Amino acid sequence: MKHPLIIFDCDGTLVDSELLNNMAMVEVLQGFGLAQYDLDHALEHFTGLRFSQILETINRDTGFLFPPDAAKGYLSAVRRLAPTHMKAVPGAEELVRHASSRSKISVVSNGERNNVLMSLEMTGLRHLFSEEHIFTGLMAAAKPAPDLFLLAMDRLGERAAETLIIEDSVVGVTGGVAAGATVWGFTGTHHAPEKQEKALKNAGAKWVFGEMTEALAEIIPA
Repeated sequence: MKHPLIIFDCDGTLVDSELLNNMAMVEVLQGFGLAQYDLDHALEHFTGLRFSQILETINRDTGFLFPPDAAKGYLSAVRRLAPTHMKAVPGAEELVRHASSRSKISVVSNGERNNVLMSLEMTGLRHLFSEEHIFTGLMAAAKPAPDLFLLAMDRLGERAAETLIIEDSVVGVTGGVAAGATVWGFTGTHHAPEKQEKALKNAGAKWVFGEMTEALAEIIPA
């Protein structure tokens, strides 16, 4: 199957950082006295969301008003935890290398740009992507809106109908489907992969896989 453009999410797809990000999120929330938000809740409800989206949800649910500099504490916690909790997803580098030999490749993430670049750098994946092919939060409306994906397709000159998006979250799959692309779901970093597989399929993922070698075989048939 040939796709002129293949788009990868970052956290949870190329980089195994969802646990790290949610640990940092919980640390920040509990620092504000929001003890009801534990790690299990974060993994279930916050995965794939932009930091600002999480704060908006909590504000809507609890009425708590976060200070303007709340993101600083989160980014500080991420950077402190990264050396011991961040790693590349097994097989991600090989998949990206082979994909780039056949297609244009891009990263589209809801994450803060410096954080996304740091994640790719620390896991040895940064050199595989051109700077102008990395699209991050604040460049367009966040997933589940399709805007970031549409921006990437427009900048790289490819049509949605011929684009493949690989995502690990319901938020990402929803945005990719709304953009009109083919979306594959990845469950290899999720704490409950069987449950997540059903959720990704319900969101519109055409195919769901748990190992990068599976996707490699689909992108480059024997």
